[in-house]
Amino acid sequence: MAAYKTPGELAYALYNLYKANPAGFNRMLRERIGERGKRFMEDHPDTFMYIERSKNANIVAYTARFVDPSTNSAVPSGVGVDCVLKGKDPVHAYFITLDPEQMAKLREKGRESLIDDLNFVQNKLAYGCSGKKLDPASTARGVEDPNGFTKWIEEFQPFSLSYVALSKYPTLLLTLKPFKDDQGEETNTTVVLIAVVGGVLSVLKRIYVSSTEPKRFYELPTVNYIEVFGVCVEDGTDTYEKKLP
Repeated sequence: MAAYKTPGELAYALYNLYKANPAGFNRMLRERIGERGKRFMEDHPDTFMYIERSKNANIVAYTARFVDPSTNSAVPSGVGVDCVLKGKDPVHAYFITLDPEQMAKLREKGRESLIDDLNFVQNKLAYGCSGKKLDPASTARGVEDPNGFTKWIEEFQPFSLSYVALSKYPTLLLTLKPFKDDQGEETNTTVVLIAVVGGVLSVLKRIYVSSTEPKRFYELPTVNYIEVFGVCVEDGTDTYEKKLP
């Protein structure tokens, strides 16, 4: 597998592989992502990726922010709705408290929700995520069949994502719109995160971060390694990669 240096290169690779049947590609990716909403407590059907950590059982979730394309007003979920990603802020990153002791303390305080937004330090130095619309016309410059590529990729409303934890790791967020064909009907709007995992073009599902906690409260943890887990876009087999700092 070639090394893709940008989200645009990921998009063009997918186009070359699946340009003949966009609806079939949409359906195949839906099969690759599996069931969402039941993976852990407070899981959301629009959460496309999450980070587990050695520190404790709490996770960082990354959930798509959808809006109504006509009014630009927020919708609670893409389930059963034809919607689009919010242009300027497409991803909500937040902690879910799953550590038993911490969870019990929240319950004692009367908290029903286990969700907390990232604080400033967490967002800027550890787990933040930003997204930017991928401009199909600019991405198509210098490629074969730029018109065909632009028309195809626009169907998936592509965004490039940047993660603080993996700042040099190109990822591509695609929207899978509802559609109907001779194989049936898909009524949900959902998203899928594309990246290279272990040299294989993959759907990225989760990340594990191993770290050593600092001895002083004002210091940041030291990352020992990061593990990336996904499934192969082509055949659905598991993919894996271990990244060192």
